[in-house]
Amino acid sequence: MFHPAENADSASWIESRLHPFGMDVGSFIPEGFAAYARVFHPPYRRTPDGTVIPVRWRDIAAANNRTIAGEMQLMNLSTHPSQYSASGEELWNQQIQTGNLPPEIAGRLAAILPSHTLTPELCWFAVWEGFGDLRIEDKKGAMFSVPHRELFLFHGKVADVLTTFSQFDWNYRSPTLWWPDDRAWCVVAEIDFTWSYVGGSSACIEQILGDPELEAVATNPQEGNFMDTKEWVKEM
Repeated sequence: MFHPAENADSASWIESRLHPFGMDVGSFIPEGFAAYARVFHPPYRRTPDGTVIPVRWRDIAAANNRTIAGEMQLMNLSTHPSQYSASGEELWNQQIQTGNLPPEIAGRLAAILPSHTLTPELCWFAVWEGFGDLRIEDKKGAMFSVPHRELFLFHGKVADVLTTFSQFDWNYRSPTLWWPDDRAWCVVAEIDFTWSYVGGSSACIEQILGDPELEAVATNPQEGNFMDTKEWVKEM
């Protein structure tokens, strides 16, 4: 479970390694890591029996006779993949989660990231104070700032990322930022984006990019927050 931080000293390194707000990827995830990935949040489809399932970007692209790179390029305009196939079939009917790491992605990262830190038993979790459903008793806990954001700081094990910050147990509210005590990697779910960033070692990011359950592309702090697929989106 999360435990409120007594002070914000463990987060003091973050702001000094961020670029000016809104400029590029490095405005939201600290620079200084060997490699970076942008992990896409999926849209969802509610089936007739009420089950909600994630829809993969590669399947949406295939249904429109496009490559995954071509589908992602359209996100520059809409920030969402195509909702309908080339034949008119509805591919998804539940929006992508914005500013929140989907639980299935959090689960995959919780399985991958512990092997890329020497301190998996001590991880720091920060959550934006503006979410209306936060389960934070009397707003207890240390706070720190990044540009245009105020965050509560907690600590726990890496595996605790699967604990929701929401007061509603059925709603998974992810951390906004989380990192191990040795700062071997950092994950950011910026509140306005339909994707998340991960920075870490080359081996860490290579494993994320190659994971069959994740849809991710390489990035770096100097890239724009919207993609130029001609430059760096690889075929998945």
